[in-house]
Amino acid sequence: MNQILNKIKNQASGFFTQFFSPSTTRNLLILYTILVVPFFIYHEFHLPWHYIFVLCLVSLFVGLIITYLSLYLIQLYWKETFHPLIEIGVLILFIFALWLAEVLIFEAGTVFLFIFILIAFFIRILSLAEYARLLLAFCLVASNALISFKALQGAEILSAYLLFKNKYQIEEKDLNQWQVTNTNEYWNEELQFGFNLPEGMYFFKPEDLTLEDKTGVGQIAGLLSASDNDANRYPFVRIFYFPDYVGFQKEQAVQEFSEFLQIQVSKGDIEDLQEIQQKEIQESILVSKFWTFYDLLRPRYSKTGFMILETRNHDKLLLHITENLEKGEIHEQTIREFLTSIRFSN
Repeated sequence: MNQILNKIKNQASGFFTQFFSPSTTRNLLILYTILVVPFFIYHEFHLPWHYIFVLCLVSLFVGLIITYLSLYLIQLYWKETFHPLIEIGVLILFIFALWLAEVLIFEAGTVFLFIFILIAFFIRILSLAEYARLLLAFCLVASNALISFKALQGAEILSAYLLFKNKYQIEEKDLNQWQVTNTNEYWNEELQFGFNLPEGMYFFKPEDLTLEDKTGVGQIAGLLSASDNDANRYPFVRIFYFPDYVGFQKEQAVQEFSEFLQIQVSKGDIEDLQEIQQKEIQESILVSKFWTFYDLLRPRYSKTGFMILETRNHDKLLLHITENLEKGEIHEQTIREFLTSIRFSN
């Protein structure tokens, strides 16, 4: 076993020693580009080509910078192993990459980091130079992969937001001015729209939402969720606003929402998307359409869809509802309570 480990260690160490020269650094950057660009394109294939092009440029730019700095640090560390500043800097970068990728929010991620630091500590104490070099190289490569992927993910969220937002020339309003009473009655004077917040649900103003939560058809006006810290916890209702002059119609809503769902399918968030027929009982609902799907992020069958309401100002509100399937019921109880409490006068 020791012979196998020593052989792997010597081969890896020889690889890094041989190839970290100025000309090889350039070649490695070219190789990195050749390897990651197809992955970026495949990952974003559900978006229009011009969005894919911009996303690839952003992610590749971030990745090349981090890769170049990583190779430079590895060269320095190969010459002066156990340099404390390099080790501390790389450790901080590694922890930052794990935090950015949300690995540390899980107990397993925290345990992994603790064990990793413990191993690194013993390698440092025992002055195992070759193992220390390989460990530092691993930290830099892993950090590069995590940070580059998060850069791609962030650019993707921004592009998806702009993709839907720019389709309609909507003059955005300040929709954060929600009035709340002691009985959890919500009213928005700008929208001329109000509702009662069901027990167990929480309300988020637009200013409290992330860019991903705001992505959808229209201007986000608010969000009801079953969690006070996760806006996407089932069941949830996202409220989108359309002014009267946009002339938003049923056919547009179906097309836009279908495109939104197909993006979720292409991203690998959901699968088995099936359109269903159901009749709403609230007279205020002009149009509604729902689909069932299998949620890959929260393994379960669920239901999602939209409803369109018209206010007294003749503006349109699109309610994006996602909830758990309940046998024999059109909606979950909290969603039914929300829908029956909707009002258009204060």
